[in-house]
Amino acid sequence: MSIVVIIHICAIAFWFGVVGAETVIERSRTETKEHGFSVARNHYYIDMFLEIPAALVVMTTGLILLSTAHLESPLFMVKIAAGMFAVCINLFCVIPVTKRKKAADQKELSGVIANSRTIDKVSAYGIPAAVIALAIGIAGI
Repeated sequence: MSIVVIIHICAIAFWFGVVGAETVIERSRTETKEHGFSVARNHYYIDMFLEIPAALVVMTTGLILLSTAHLESPLFMVKIAAGMFAVCINLFCVIPVTKRKKAADQKELSGVIANSRTIDKVSAYGIPAAVIALAIGIAGI
């Protein structure tokens, strides 16, 4: 197994762990208004320093691996498409995460709620795509 494959697998595992932790903290955001503001801020910093770098490593190593791959299997193409979609959705999600942090910093509850809904909607597409790519990858395709 090449070093690029090892880095790719480790980055995927790290990325999934970070997304899992974010999902847990997101579920507690409605406990109190102040807690919701804290969740918004914490999610922003998790994205900037952990999640986005991990997603970029996954994308970069995936592209490196793709340059040496044989694109014969339709299922392999589904894995690539699902993985790229998951990374793109994750990168897009930075927009509402950043807007929500700004709203939280200004104690603007309506902005926090609106951007939280957007984050939930975007995640509803990205997480399943990532799981599809992971499942196909685990199957060895």
